[in-house]
Amino acid sequence: VKGTFDVFTGSLIVGDTLTATAVSIDAEMASINTGNESRDHHLQGDTFFDVANHPQMKFKSLSISESGDGYELTGELTIKEITDTVTLTGAYNGSAVFPLDGSIHHGFSMSGIISRGAFDVSYGESMVTDEVKLTLEIQFIA
Repeated sequence: VKGTFDVFTGSLIVGDTLTATAVSIDAEMASINTGNESRDHHLQGDTFFDVANHPQMKFKSLSISESGDGYELTGELTIKEITDTVTLTGAYNGSAVFPLDGSIHHGFSMSGIISRGAFDVSYGESMVTDEVKLTLEIQFIA
């Protein structure tokens, strides 16, 4: 099952060097969208994300480094008030002026594997794998 979080905020603070650069992202867990409203309500419930008590997922970078042709982003991911260190790999896709308002958009693609169990998100263990692929397609606006 693939899904998105439709409500989120983020920031990219560009430092003088790559190591001085920082990324943070907050997603509203109630905005999960898998294309199936019944499943979305189930995921919002207390057996999965428990959004009534844990409304946000947060990511805060700890380090960014070059890795082959791309980048490695290590940070703290918090789901259900449980924080675990995760590493994402990916690429800078470039920057361009957005024609409607003249703002500059900086595009990135990142992905990595996280453990549902690390965040106490479990349900029907034989039905759902513990490993979840986290994919970020992000545009930061300057």
